[in-house]
Amino acid sequence: MATPAPEREKEDQQPHGGGVMAWRAGWFASVVAGVVRLVAAVARPVLVAVLGPPGAAVAGPAGAAAASGGQALDRVAARQQALPGLLRISRRGRVPTVADARDPIWLGVHPAPPGGGGAAGLGRVPAFIDRDTMPQVEAALSAGEGFVLLVGESTAGKSRLAYEVMRKHFAKYHLIVPDSRESAVPLVDLVVRTRRAVVWLDELDVFLGVGGLTAGHVQRMLGTEDSSVVILATMSAQQHGKFGARSGADNEPGFDVLRSGREVIRLATTVRVDRTWSAAEIARAERHTEDPRIRAAVKGAGRDGHGVAEYLAAAPQLLDEWHNAWSTGTHPRAAALVTAAADARRTGFHQPLPQEVLYRLHEVYLERRGGTALRPEPWEEALTWATEPLHATSSLLLPHDGDRFQAFDYLHHTLDEQVPPPRIPDSVWETLIGHANATGALDIGTTAYQRGDLSHAMAAFEKAGLGRGRLPRQWYATCVGEAGNPARAVELYGELVTESTGELGPDARESLENRNAYARYVGMAGRPAEAADLLRDVVADRVRVLGAGHSHTLNSRNNLALFLGESGRIGPALAEFESVLADRTRLLGADHPHTLSTRYGRAYLLGDAGRPAHAARLFESLVADRTRTQGPYHPYTLNNRRHHAHFLGEAGHAAQAAELFEELIRDCLQVLDPDHPDTVAARHGHARFLGESGDPARAAALLTALLADANGDGARDSGTHGSRSPVALVWRRYRAFFTGEAGDPDQAARLLDELLTDSRAVLDDGHPHLFAIRAAHARSTSRRGLTREAVELYERLVEDCRSALGDDHPHTLAARSGHARGLGALGRAAEAADLLEILVQDRTRILGDDHPATLGSRNAHARCVGEAGDRARAARLLRQILQDRVRHLGEEHSWTLRTRQELAGFQ
Repeated sequence: MATPAPEREKEDQQPHGGGVMAWRAGWFASVVAGVVRLVAAVARPVLVAVLGPPGAAVAGPAGAAAASGGQALDRVAARQQALPGLLRISRRGRVPTVADARDPIWLGVHPAPPGGGGAAGLGRVPAFIDRDTMPQVEAALSAGEGFVLLVGESTAGKSRLAYEVMRKHFAKYHLIVPDSRESAVPLVDLVVRTRRAVVWLDELDVFLGVGGLTAGHVQRMLGTEDSSVVILATMSAQQHGKFGARSGADNEPGFDVLRSGREVIRLATTVRVDRTWSAAEIARAERHTEDPRIRAAVKGAGRDGHGVAEYLAAAPQLLDEWHNAWSTGTHPRAAALVTAAADARRTGFHQPLPQEVLYRLHEVYLERRGGTALRPEPWEEALTWATEPLHATSSLLLPHDGDRFQAFDYLHHTLDEQVPPPRIPDSVWETLIGHANATGALDIGTTAYQRGDLSHAMAAFEKAGLGRGRLPRQWYATCVGEAGNPARAVELYGELVTESTGELGPDARESLENRNAYARYVGMAGRPAEAADLLRDVVADRVRVLGAGHSHTLNSRNNLALFLGESGRIGPALAEFESVLADRTRLLGADHPHTLSTRYGRAYLLGDAGRPAHAARLFESLVADRTRTQGPYHPYTLNNRRHHAHFLGEAGHAAQAAELFEELIRDCLQVLDPDHPDTVAARHGHARFLGESGDPARAAALLTALLADANGDGARDSGTHGSRSPVALVWRRYRAFFTGEAGDPDQAARLLDELLTDSRAVLDDGHPHLFAIRAAHARSTSRRGLTREAVELYERLVEDCRSALGDDHPHTLAARSGHARGLGALGRAAEAADLLEILVQDRTRILGDDHPATLGSRNAHARCVGEAGDRARAARLLRQILQDRVRHLGEEHSWTLRTRQELAGFQ
């Protein structure tokens, strides 16, 4: 069978930059002037922190005081053009106090219609209605917990709640609002030196990731004894989930960077803000009879389940406007450009887009929906319509600095909540990767990886700069391996291991991470025994450095178990899987992705070791749990569906497996690339079990097409699944087998001769795949009439399989079957019948009465019994086999017809 890549237990990250509003960098000189006036006593340290050391030293307190006056401002003015904006400022050009922030829209609160229903003079935000969670926020702050994070869906009212708490309790505090991820870290020193400050982090995930805030920065801001700092942050539920404990493993490339975001979130007191309002909240809202907007929002929320805050921000109405704009002759170009902007955010690019980039992006969407047949409006008209606020609330497209635009955040969340979420076009990925800077490309790459889009992830990591540090190279190497080229991943991670070990030492976390990945891809490249040996060392070092229960240690143990199994050491592998499963269930819970990954490995190993029916049941349960916890179109859910279908087919239900694979291919193409490993593996499964259910010619044709697609132009090792990759070797084996079954044994023999040569150059001598290929080669030798040579090949194969895999492994059983049949073909029917009778007993014990392999051995045994002289017994045996094959495979299956023909010969 095709060995699947062991699941990467991943920690999702989707760092991005940009908030609801942006302030211009040109105000920077006024910002620093405001800072100087606010904190004159510590002006020099602040300016040093923000601007860097001054050109000339200023000695003593008097010099420091002078530096905080006119000279400092002169230096600011001189540097103004070269400095980026660091924080948001008031219209008067200074750092505001909370009391100055009278307009919540300035801080990212969505506006509402200014009036309606005959009412006049209503502001852009309605009166605040106390939320049920407000006392929880206030209690956390009054208890001295200075970092509060409000989490909820888009337009749930998070920012408004945080704003009202801030205004109520911290009016005299300075308000520090970083302008971007890059500006947040330089402002930490300013916050530390400001005695009373509120740090406003709307969309906290914007400020996390490479170059962003870490737990150390947060602790510095909160840890000063003689100052009072409050950090108020918001985050969408979708983003919070990606940083949560159930998001995946810490063993992804750059895990230190990924883990830092989680550590920041763990420092916060998290308060959930529900999108839908409680009965008590609705009752409080209904008391605001003077505001028709609130009355309408309450009515709308009660009618269709949307939240009150959603209606106040006109989010459902905007969504309807967007969908309706696709109608012919209305605003299809505007709908296309809004879709393009929303998909840009789904790629992980959260910066406003220049108009020319947005124009290029929107064309593919317009063309897909009908192009000129939609009678699209002119570009300027489309842009005007998309940026016009609906009822003076938000617009579908939010303008920034005149000629840059960003989609309303509600929109990209709604796209990702669709089942399945629509695929992002290739041209969008390519355009945004080309437009992004190095940091933005890294964000896009990690997002593409999480979405299972490995080709664009690799392109993004290349753009991020493979020569600018090890993090993009780690990500790139991982994508190469996951995309089907583990041999190249071994080379790349080998370089990373050498570098990190030389610079940081073998016990550094990065070195251990690189060593773990290197070993993993060694195993996937066809050297499982070597991988297991390497992983033993990694496990020992991680136990010593991190502890036995650390997630990284458990991950290495999980990999060790898988490659022990791959190298034929089934007993130790299962014992290790059971131990890891118990530890992960106890430490993480039954539904954690790590725990599910261990169940995956254990089920796969059981199936590959000869218990396919049991494995199919385990995978059926695992698919249900994946679907419940991660969704039906998550890459791991699709992967586990593939293994369920595979082992169902291995257990003898070939036709049912083929149907499941056909359905799976359609679903994979909804969310994954055509060349994604799970998509192509589903194509292989479909072809294989079509062949085993009675259509070998079509199976051979489908596998030939699959190999051609995987190899690009047909060059021998082109593409991610080159013709000598371990996965492609399995495809080639089945193609040769079904070529022979379809009536061309000579061509099958040629294919197998070449395959055996290639396999010996790639796989360990004891690799199960190599045993399967040797068995296929021996069988082909027999079909060509070279029976004595075939028996010798089988005899050696039985010895090697027993030594490496044990008596009960499926490959050992298959080799024994071939050897016995060959003896029968040489005229040694009685000897063959004795061997086959023992084999039938073993296969019945391991696989069951009705397994195709068991039925095949029973059929061969009956034939040899007859050929040895006991025709009556042979007929009795064949009649029972015929009944079982009709019941299990149907009247017209080729194997049923063969049994009927043999029965006729003995009657």
